[in-house]
Amino acid sequence: MASGVDVGQLNDAALRRWLRGGVTRDYRDPRFPDLRLRASADRSKASVFLVVHECGDTRWEKLANWPSVCIKTLCKELPVMLAERSAGKMVTGQFVSVADVLVWYRDHIKDNTTYSHSWRANVKSLIGRHLLPRMGDVAIAKLSFMEVDEMLVKTMLKDEFSPNYIREAVNKLKAAFSAATKLRMIGSNPIAGYQVTDSIKLNSAKDTRLFESDLAELFARLSTSPMPVTMMFVLMMMFGTRINETRQARWAYFAGDMWVIPARHAKNKQEHRLPLTNAAKSLLNHYKRWQLKYVGKRSCLFPGVNGPISIRTAHEWNTQIRFKHFTSHDLRILFRTMLADLGVDTMIGERLVNHALPVLLRTYVKSTLDKGMSQALEQYHAYLIEQGFSSIAPEILPRSIGDHGNTQTQMSSGWV
Repeated sequence: MASGVDVGQLNDAALRRWLRGGVTRDYRDPRFPDLRLRASADRSKASVFLVVHECGDTRWEKLANWPSVCIKTLCKELPVMLAERSAGKMVTGQFVSVADVLVWYRDHIKDNTTYSHSWRANVKSLIGRHLLPRMGDVAIAKLSFMEVDEMLVKTMLKDEFSPNYIREAVNKLKAAFSAATKLRMIGSNPIAGYQVTDSIKLNSAKDTRLFESDLAELFARLSTSPMPVTMMFVLMMMFGTRINETRQARWAYFAGDMWVIPARHAKNKQEHRLPLTNAAKSLLNHYKRWQLKYVGKRSCLFPGVNGPISIRTAHEWNTQIRFKHFTSHDLRILFRTMLADLGVDTMIGERLVNHALPVLLRTYVKSTLDKGMSQALEQYHAYLIEQGFSSIAPEILPRSIGDHGNTQTQMSSGWV
């Protein structure tokens, strides 16, 4: 690693020449003795430090990274930063640009397991793909509602992103600034109070993309899909589970008459227990035999390289079964809608999809609740079979609708 100090002016051109030179580790400008830059190991960037002399000691406090930070703006704000520090206030110039806040927030949540892995991955993706390229160069001192509207919302609209996706990007930007403010990384939040609805109109309700009239075509598409793909979405149809809960299913979670979804897999972080109908048991037994024969013994229903398949793979499977645009969540919405159409009690329906219940509804006796869930699923699965569900897995018929006249289990070639 290079050593020594190079002396020159603090501007982008001079700093690029210094990094390319590869001779000295540090850089300073005599006009700004309180600032010092230190090159990274690969000399692609440099850390900007505030050098503070207090009580006989010299302390280096990192302010930002160059070229993410605008060095000209930082130098301009240096006198204010030093004045605030001498007055005992926080150095709000610790972050100078929006990029500083976003990069800090991305690293701040990276290993925070109180947030789900999928949520953290989504934040990382939105920051890297949209927020940094569109907003990163904006100085925090100049950040305003208008800047968010012009540089983020309108550019994403121009690139034909959906209003709901734009709202998600804006919310992540707001979350980053809110966290930085609460942790005293910046003095105030310049976009506190901004709402994406100030810039665009959002649909008040999500359109349902799957209807009961689509069942025949959905069954036809599932019956021709690879076995694990079919099984995952069949389970989602039968129980209204989320795609992330379903992909992580293990054989150990199916014990006796229950499918237990662990709290760590559930969105609300509460264990969810679903009664297994005879149709579901028959289907699971048949799939397990298929898996043993063609895949081998596995602990997961949908094994990947290490453990279950990834969420990305699960979503790719979702695209394989599409005959029109719909998401995996639309299967869950269809499940809840069909339960309501069958007259299933609202509280039972909400419990089946693992929604939080109002306080009054929590007073139901647990045995009554379990019995109601079991009866609702039996009724719903019987209705699916009437609508042609057996075209996907004929082996469920003998045990499900009592075809006692035929003692042989009907099977399609795809399930053997």
